[in-house]
Amino acid sequence: MRRTLTFVLLFVSTICGTGISAEIGEPRVIVPAPENERFAHLSWPKIVTAPDGTLVTAYIAGREHVNGDGCPAVSISTDGGKTFSDPQVLREFDETKRYQHGANLALGVAEDGAIVLMVMAFTNDERNSIFGWRSEDSGKTWTPTDTSALGDSKTGSVFGHVFDVPGKGLAVCGHFRKPKGQGIWISYSQDHGKSWGDPEVITRHRYAEPAFLFSQGRLIGLVRENAAHAYHQYVSSDLGESWKATEKALQRDASVVHPSPFLIEDPANPGQLYALQSERGEKHQIHLWKATASDLKWEVVTKVVEVPNDKDFSYPWMTPLGDGKWFLVYYSGEKVGANSIWGLVLSFP
Repeated sequence: MRRTLTFVLLFVSTICGTGISAEIGEPRVIVPAPENERFAHLSWPKIVTAPDGTLVTAYIAGREHVNGDGCPAVSISTDGGKTFSDPQVLREFDETKRYQHGANLALGVAEDGAIVLMVMAFTNDERNSIFGWRSEDSGKTWTPTDTSALGDSKTGSVFGHVFDVPGKGLAVCGHFRKPKGQGIWISYSQDHGKSWGDPEVITRHRYAEPAFLFSQGRLIGLVRENAAHAYHQYVSSDLGESWKATEKALQRDASVVHPSPFLIEDPANPGQLYALQSERGEKHQIHLWKATASDLKWEVVTKVVEVPNDKDFSYPWMTPLGDGKWFLVYYSGEKVGANSIWGLVLSFP
């Protein structure tokens, strides 16, 4: 893919009032668009750090944005993100199969150290399902898991983290799709992601792409609503028995769509949360936000990425590298055809 994006190569940004300095490395292609047009459109990445330090990124490989015969694929890095392996496609979807397109993903690390990956697949609004895998060797090989409680049009899409909730097990979230309906759901696994329980409803509002986690005794999440041009926030202090909603908890430019929320807790500083907020408008941008889990008073820290607005773009995700460094991934390229996975190192000195 041609590198037509425009960036500052390296800069340090200190925003008054945030108390955080962010050092942002040069964005670069980490998984190039394959020459085979069948898998040339890479998109919607997630990334985690395995217990042995391997970086595992999962994404969709297809022909074009959304309805492009997308397939779940993974690449791994054993050198701290300097290089990544070629795409390993885990399952193919196309018009000859019951589910034509793969789309959103969820990714996380189970308590036993296995990497857990889940992906949604659909055929228009007719039907959808969720598929899952576990890897016990840091992303080299993958074993299918039991997602029957979430599949066969029982839910819709899966998104975000696969994360631990004390006393509940491993959790994953997603949004309902037709024919099931609309809203946000959460499901739990008692066996490290090998099988999953029935979905529990968080809200029936028409929201999407929930990025949830557990921090300081609370479930906290951000959700997408295109019409709001913002991310809404959901918080539960009783393990999901009840939820408190805050509308437009994160909003920067009220005139543009905010796709694909991202939320994470700093493992070296428990209670410190970071969010990545994307914008698609006259300028395609990603901004870093911060808050504490105790007060959830969100503040913009800095702009991280900007690309030309004629590009298919967004879905940032990041994982800690240690020593205040994070590896951030996103996708950018053509709406139809070649689209690569990009990455950069973000540091908090």
